[in-house]
Amino acid sequence: MKKYVVILTLLFIVLAAVAFVVITGTLDIKGEQPTTGTPGVTEPAPTDPSGTQTAAPEGFVKDDSVMLPLMKTDFENVYYTMDLATGAVTFFKAADGALTVLPETGSFDAKVTCSAQELKAVIHYVEQDGHTYGCGLFTNKLYADVMYYDYAFFKLTDMFENYRDTNGVNYASRGAKLLLLDVEKTRFYLDEKVYSEAFILNADHTARVFLSNDQRVEGMDGREKTDYKMFTDSFLNQHEKRNVLFLSSRYYVDYAESGRADIFTSGGSGTNIDNVRFVQNVKGLYFWRSGDDVYYFKDNGDGSFSLMVYHAGSGAHETKETFGGDLEADYIVAGAWVFNRHTGDAVNVLSGDAVNVSFGKLPAGFTADLFEISGNGRFCAVRGRGADGTVAFAVCDLEEESAAAFTDSAFASVANLNVQNDGTLIVSVADRSGADSFYQLIYTIEQ
Repeated sequence: MKKYVVILTLLFIVLAAVAFVVITGTLDIKGEQPTTGTPGVTEPAPTDPSGTQTAAPEGFVKDDSVMLPLMKTDFENVYYTMDLATGAVTFFKAADGALTVLPETGSFDAKVTCSAQELKAVIHYVEQDGHTYGCGLFTNKLYADVMYYDYAFFKLTDMFENYRDTNGVNYASRGAKLLLLDVEKTRFYLDEKVYSEAFILNADHTARVFLSNDQRVEGMDGREKTDYKMFTDSFLNQHEKRNVLFLSSRYYVDYAESGRADIFTSGGSGTNIDNVRFVQNVKGLYFWRSGDDVYYFKDNGDGSFSLMVYHAGSGAHETKETFGGDLEADYIVAGAWVFNRHTGDAVNVLSGDAVNVSFGKLPAGFTADLFEISGNGRFCAVRGRGADGTVAFAVCDLEEESAAAFTDSAFASVANLNVQNDGTLIVSVADRSGADSFYQLIYTIEQ
């Protein structure tokens, strides 16, 4: 009898604690309750703060009027900044080596439900050629009394083309958009975010879950697992057909631990709706579509990985190329390019085109940690360190096989890097320790 009394007592204590949390909303599950007067999100620190920079490296133009990192939108040469403390968003257009403010088309209040909690944000958006891009910010400083979540980045974009409801009605045709949330604040400055929450946003700005959440379970942090349904920026615009592809680690322990995911497809029937494993055991959160084919990475288990193509028509899996080393440790994926950090070799997974970014002008033993390439594949930039720790940065015209190298200490504190099709580079640099102030370095590759 005493054993049962102990069990009931412990159960009562747990229930009382849960009730306290529900009623007061004061317990922060992640142990990161912000103090009064500070943002609810800790800004990522620069890689190697080197003090205030007063002059631009040779060949660069310094723009200190934009004091936050510039991040990509879905539109060419259009960027945004977001203030972590207030959620304020400003859009910019880059042209002729200069930045100008782009007036937003509008803004609205959005709210969605995640793990039984209501997350809110003000969405600022721009429209261009019939398409929409918008973003907003939730933090538990801006919106208090929310459990489980201290941060969420909201992305507004077009609904997948030809995606229809069960009655065959096209969502996009009636003004619906896709609203996505990335709830990991460590990705705030990354252009390639991972969205674990997806919603259909109706024309009246009401939202409902996009794709089925059946069988979704809670993680140890109390909220629904974030690897159940994942989208990334790189493949959001690859869906020309009715079925939508996305990534999920629901059949593995956890993506953070296993590094494995499956590609799922929408559709199906009964309890299997939106729960169809299309390609299994994918390495990394990447895939590319080309017609009926899907390109992805597979871990070979012997210190190498392969680029695979799944031919949906025949059901066959074909090995296109094998790479030595580890995908995350030895390579950088930028767009459709796979870049070797140690050799400078880069391969386009779709076209098979191969180039080499020469490290000849860079310090001995150079290893890259940043790589970005223009959409047309002609221009690129790379940042890394030599064997002696010297920070170096290079810009390249791959068509002309020309390059310029720099070892200025400013490049130790890069927050974001953008390379445009016209050969313009925009580098967002942290001005001092703490990453609370930034400036832009702009470089135009001579052609």
